[in-house]
Amino acid sequence: MENRRKNVRVPIQAQLTCVAESRTLRGVTRNISETGIGVELPELRKRANVRLEFRLPGSDSMIDATGAVIWVSGKRNGIKFKYVGEQSQKSLRQFIQERKHSAS
Repeated sequence: MENRRKNVRVPIQAQLTCVAESRTLRGVTRNISETGIGVELPELRKRANVRLEFRLPGSDSMIDATGAVIWVSGKRNGIKFKYVGEQSQKSLRQFIQERKHSAS
């Protein structure tokens, strides 16, 4: 099966807080790219707008982002980022580059 992703995705395991439809949910991150994130969260609906907050492992960087749920499979969800602040983008890019090079 061909991988259609344009951005490199790397594994990430961190606690996550998600606000969706005025509910606050807690979950776990699974993988991340500069454009989206895979998470395990209960009860998200496809196309729901969400606000995410999590800390990058091994870092003091808190990531605060908004996004939309683009797929749901049980408790697993794919979220496409709509907005990530400038400092969070820099931290994400650095995190992904470090993990990408250590995996190759």
